[in-house]
Amino acid sequence: MVEKILKKMMQEEAKVSRRGLLIGAGKVAAGAAMITAGGLTLVSETEARETKYPWPYKKLDPEKVARIAYENWYKEYCCYATASAILIPLQEAVGEPYTSFPIISTRWGHGGAVGWGTLCGTLTGIGIATGLVAGKDGEKILNDVIYWYTQTQLPIYTPGQPKTKIRNVSKSNSPLCHISVGRWMKKEGVQFFTPQRKERCARLSADVAVYTVELLNAWADGKYVPVHGSQAKTHNRPAQNNCVDCHSR
Repeated sequence: MVEKILKKMMQEEAKVSRRGLLIGAGKVAAGAAMITAGGLTLVSETEARETKYPWPYKKLDPEKVARIAYENWYKEYCCYATASAILIPLQEAVGEPYTSFPIISTRWGHGGAVGWGTLCGTLTGIGIATGLVAGKDGEKILNDVIYWYTQTQLPIYTPGQPKTKIRNVSKSNSPLCHISVGRWMKKEGVQFFTPQRKERCARLSADVAVYTVELLNAWADGKYVPVHGSQAKTHNRPAQNNCVDCHSR
């Protein structure tokens, strides 16, 4: 009799424990509970949804994107500014998997990669965002954005409440940070660690983010047509279109 009572108590305890574990798993904010043949398994919400790559995209408001890019440059600089200008609105409009992406991880791209003056951080941030959103098509979009960046008098964007005034725009003729910002600084007559140079890069971040969103919105409508060809095929090697600023003929 005692053995039967103990066995029944153990069975009831097991049921309670299993029920408590299931309830607890359901309360985990970042996860979901699944019952498999082998027992209880916890998987992430993203895994449970089996999110496909590239990630979903909803058309964005260019004005909102511009404001985010401008303000976020003053928080974590150029790469973070352009990446966040696209990914933050998508976190709000789409949710997962964007909400799980740590946008702050893009900060390293500032100053052409931690100050090394290589590819402008605004373009690096755009490459990250378009890669997530459009996959291989994102490369075509980035290619067009880089070409536009090199051929356009920037910055264009004027914030409602600018941090400081700047007078000049310039055409970089290069996607490299040190050429792009150096050419503008010479025209403006300022040094690198000045409010004017910071303002220029913040506004330029807004410009690059807006142009990218215009292309992404056209892509979402099925109307995007790439305009710039392959750099490697043009030069028979990976190259930009302007080399003489850094290299002699």
